[in-house]
Amino acid sequence: MIEWFRFILTAVLLALGVGSILLSLLGVFRFRFVMNRMHCAAITDSLGALCIVAALAVAAGSWSYLPKLGLILVFLWVGSPLSSHLVSRLEISTDETVSEHMEEEDTP
Repeated sequence: MIEWFRFILTAVLLALGVGSILLSLLGVFRFRFVMNRMHCAAITDSLGALCIVAALAVAAGSWSYLPKLGLILVFLWVGSPLSSHLVSRLEISTDETVSEHMEEEDTP
């Protein structure tokens, strides 16, 4: 009985994670501006990764895998905002038409 519950919970979490990532993929192809694409990808990347890692933790059934899966999740959550920030800084510094797509703040 407990094995069926674990199987169903794993399947639901995997479906939520994969669905979230597919929704992000749709948003990346739909938007034209790089900042909109990046925002869509970064937001759903966090939810998708959380659901998939949680599904793996439930499927493993052993406590010995939890620290490894937790570290993977931490590295994904740290790396995604950092890479998004670097891509946005590169886009702002290299795109001459960025003011057409977004408002820029005047820095003193």
